[in-house]
Amino acid sequence: MSDTAHTTTLGLDHYARVLRRQWRLVVAAIAIGAIAAIAYLLVAPQRITATTDVNLSVITTDPFNPQRAASGLLDDATEAAIARSYVVAERAAALLGDADATREIHDTVDVTISEGGTIAHVSATAATRALAIERADSVAAAYLAYRSEQAESRLDVMVSGLSTRIDELDAQLAEANAAIADAGSGAAQAQATSDREQILLELEGLLSQRNALQSVDTSGGSVLTGAADNPIDSAPPRYTTAATGIGIGAIVGILLAFLREPFDGRLRSGAEITRALGGRVLATLRTPHPRTPLEAPDAEAMRIARERLLADLPAGARAVAVLDDTSSEGAVATGLAMATAQSGFSVRLVLPHPSERRLAVLRSAGAAPRAAVPGLSVRFGRADLHGEARTAEARVAVESAPEGTLVMLAVPVSAGTADLLAALRLADAVVVVLQEGASRRTTAAALRDESATAGVPLIGAVVVPRERRRSRRRAGRREVAPAADETPAREEYADAV
Repeated sequence: MSDTAHTTTLGLDHYARVLRRQWRLVVAAIAIGAIAAIAYLLVAPQRITATTDVNLSVITTDPFNPQRAASGLLDDATEAAIARSYVVAERAAALLGDADATREIHDTVDVTISEGGTIAHVSATAATRALAIERADSVAAAYLAYRSEQAESRLDVMVSGLSTRIDELDAQLAEANAAIADAGSGAAQAQATSDREQILLELEGLLSQRNALQSVDTSGGSVLTGAADNPIDSAPPRYTTAATGIGIGAIVGILLAFLREPFDGRLRSGAEITRALGGRVLATLRTPHPRTPLEAPDAEAMRIARERLLADLPAGARAVAVLDDTSSEGAVATGLAMATAQSGFSVRLVLPHPSERRLAVLRSAGAAPRAAVPGLSVRFGRADLHGEARTAEARVAVESAPEGTLVMLAVPVSAGTADLLAALRLADAVVVVLQEGASRRTTAAALRDESATAGVPLIGAVVVPRERRRSRRRAGRREVAPAADETPAREEYADAV
C-alpha cells in the first residue's frame, strides 16, 4: 500500500496534541530531573553561609564636618582586604578557640562594603548553621578590633611625635625666657622676645594638634545585626536546585517529545484514530484480548458497533471487509458477526487466515448443540492454501453466500497488501479494527487511501484498548471457548477440516 503525504497546519492544538501523546516521556524526563536534583543535594556538600552586618566608624579628628560624608573617608577596597586578611582570620580563630581553623576561615570569608555607605557585610561559610554563625560573628569582632588597634597604634605614633616636639619647644621656650631676663634691654632683648613668640606660636599649634588626636574615637565600629538575626543561605539551595532539576527535566522532556513525535506514529486515542482514518469510531472495547463470545461490556460495545455499521451500510451491500490490525485473531470480526446475526440478519463469517487457536475455538463451537445464533455460519480458509488459491477460496466463499446474507470477510492487516486489496475488491464496505497504542497512523492512512481508491466506503473502526503488561501475561495463559448457547451454527465447518 502506498503512503500519501498530507499537509497540515501546525497550531496550538498540534502542540497540545503532541504533549498529550508523549506525556509519559515528559513525565519521565521531569521525574529524572527531580531525582537528579535530589541526588545532587544528597551528594553535594552542604555549605551554610551566615552574614553579620557592622557599621564602620570613620576615624577622623573632625567627625562632624558637613563638607565631606563619612563614607568618603573610607576606602572600600582597603577595608574589604583588611577584613579578608589572614591576620583577621587568625584573630577570629583565636576568639573561637580553634587555631587550626585559621586557614579555613580565611578561605571562606567574604566581605562587601555597601556602596556610598559605611556598612560592611561580613559573611562566613561552614558545614553547619551554628558554625557559620559563630565564624561570621567572630570575624566581624576580630575585624572591628583590628581596625581599632590599628587606629590607636597610628594615633600613638603621631601623639608621641608631637609630644617629643612639644618637649623640645618647652626647652627652647625656657632658654628664650632666660635670655630675655639676662639681656636687659636693647637688641639682644628684642631678639630673645621674637624667638619666644615664635616658639609660643608653634607650641600652641602642636598642643592643639595633640589635643585633637587624643580626642579621636578609635573604636572600629559596631555590630548592627548579628549573624543569627540575618537570613541564612544554604548552598546548594534545596528548593532552587529541586525546581531547576524539574524545570530542566520538563524542558528536555518537551524537546524529546517533539523529536520523538515524527517517529512515533502510534494511535493513542479515539480522536487520533478518527483523524488518521477519516472515519468515526464505531465502538471501543474494554479488554485488549476479546473473548468469544464477548463478555458483557464488550458485547454491549459490539452491539453499538453493529447498529452504527448497519445505519451507514450502503444500500444493497452484501459484503463487509473487516481489516484487523490487532492480535485478536479474528475475535473482533467474530463478535461483530455474532452481534449482527443476533439482530435477525443472516450472516456468513469468512476467515481466510484463521490461526490455530481460532480454529480450535470455533471447532469446539461446532461440537456444541443447536446454536442460539441460528443466522450465523462460518467459512474457514484451508491451512494448506496460499497466495492466489487462498484468495480464490475467499472469493468463492463470498460470492456463494445465499441471497440476503451479509458476508463479513475478516482479513488481518499482516496478511499482506495483495490480500487486503483482494478483500477490498470483494467488499461493498470496510470496517477497520485498530488497537490504541499499537496501530500506527501510516497503517490507518494507507487503509483509508486504499479504500478510497477502490471506491469502497470506510464505515469506521472498532477500537481495541491499549494492552497492559498484566493483560499480556494473562493473554498467553487464557483459553477461550464459546458458550454453548451463543455458538455459530455447525454448518460449513467441514471446510476447516
